[in-house]
Amino acid sequence: MAATLLRRINAGARLHRIHRKGHDAIFFGPLDEIPVGRFDAPDGSYKVLYAARSLETAFGETIVRLPTIPHITSSAVQSRLRSELVTTRALRLYPLLDAGVSAHGLSFTDLHGDVYAKTRAISRVIHETTSADGILYTSRFDNQRCVAIFDHAADAISLGARHDLIIGTGEAALLASHFGKTIVEP
Repeated sequence: MAATLLRRINAGARLHRIHRKGHDAIFFGPLDEIPVGRFDAPDGSYKVLYAARSLETAFGETIVRLPTIPHITSSAVQSRLRSELVTTRALRLYPLLDAGVSAHGLSFTDLHGDVYAKTRAISRVIHETTSADGILYTSRFDNQRCVAIFDHAADAISLGARHDLIIGTGEAALLASHFGKTIVEP
């Protein structure tokens, strides 16, 4: 892999997570070796924490999920909490942004799609061959920045002042409307 200039998120930056009630705000997953997320280790050899630079983007990446469905169920929202994380040191992130995506044989269709074989393979290469703490990428829902932090950089994040908060009905409706969605009862 060609040398790539890592991007930085400085110490003290806030990141946002929408996470399952059963998981801590700082959760590197998946639970077992079977990959679930976009940049999970194909063989389970490392774990990944996903976060976004904004609460709206975290909501989109976690709860919107299927853009063709015009609504979000209240039960999907009620099964989650929202948390802020704070970087304790600068994060060095491998950018999968802009034209650099093509250098890895990926297109934005691959990067933003819901078939993860190629993105997991690239994650493994980045994890094994660079000094990156994780990956910087864009949300498929609002083109804002997200991070996939590798577990070897767990020391780079801590809980923010606002964590494990219930997403209220009004807040959920506002976040859903950002993506043109409504909240419905199941």
